[in-house]
Amino acid sequence: MLKVGIIGCGALGRVHAERFTRMAGVKLAALAEPNRANLEATVRMIPHTIEARTDYREILDSGLDAVCIASPDAMHVPQVLDALAANLHVLCEKPLTADPYELEAVIASRDETGKVVSLTYPRRYDAGIRAMEREIKSGKWGRVLQVTMYNAEDWITPNRGTWRHDPKICPGGFFYDASGHQIDTILWVTGLAPIRVFARMSNRGMPSPMAAWGTSLLEGGVPVTFAFEGAAHTWREQINIHCELMDFTILNGKAFWLGEGEIEPMALGEPDEHADHAFVRLIREGGRNWAAPEDVWPVLRFTRAALDSAAFGRDVEIEKE
Repeated sequence: MLKVGIIGCGALGRVHAERFTRMAGVKLAALAEPNRANLEATVRMIPHTIEARTDYREILDSGLDAVCIASPDAMHVPQVLDALAANLHVLCEKPLTADPYELEAVIASRDETGKVVSLTYPRRYDAGIRAMEREIKSGKWGRVLQVTMYNAEDWITPNRGTWRHDPKICPGGFFYDASGHQIDTILWVTGLAPIRVFARMSNRGMPSPMAAWGTSLLEGGVPVTFAFEGAAHTWREQINIHCELMDFTILNGKAFWLGEGEIEPMALGEPDEHADHAFVRLIREGGRNWAAPEDVWPVLRFTRAALDSAAFGRDVEIEKE
């Protein structure tokens, strides 16, 4: 029986709790959350007796095999490092960090302990988007010519008064926390490193950036345009990747390609894999880690450069590996 704990019992923590509770051979054994109301609400969801603590450190040495971290952004790295020091496997919500030294520390600790560390970028677990990655990187559709990214949602109304509007806890606001999905996706499926970026941002009257727009250049001279709006009224997403012999698109999280004049879904019949299921598979069986911590480097570099570009009002060269 694999014993798992959850750190952070907000909305995402409860999603993870539901998934782990339904998995065969997995016992959700402990919860940690400083907000007692959130902690008690999550405890009531669990159909068995469970250890519940307000200090996450109290569950790290309680006989667990692994933890899922679903706490506010700024807490991710300290909690990952503490969990690895306790010899636990770690599944962590994204974003992990915008600090390269913190990312290096996580990778070094993961390597030293030999434990599984995985992140929750959901598009990496989607079968259609995995198929898109394989097709584009195969080279049979020619080189990538151009990329566009768009994402919009109401990131203001549901987050008022929460940590998501606190620049100290969620640096970079909507752009950092939410738009990393699209940035990570285009860099992952194309395999192209970002070279430079020009960005503009607006706080839309909030304490941190709620909107971002601009252009970027990927290696090989591939142009990227992007527009991210956190003051919209409903969630929607579109990513377009134009290759010499095929167009690929992601519409609201699902992958399509242009086949014989029609937009067709990719990878019909291939199973998706939630991050939680993939995490348990990695611990038990190994296989591909769809979102290992070293995969954070490209989106970290893009994000830092875009924030600097918006602050300084100029193109910013993106750090190389």
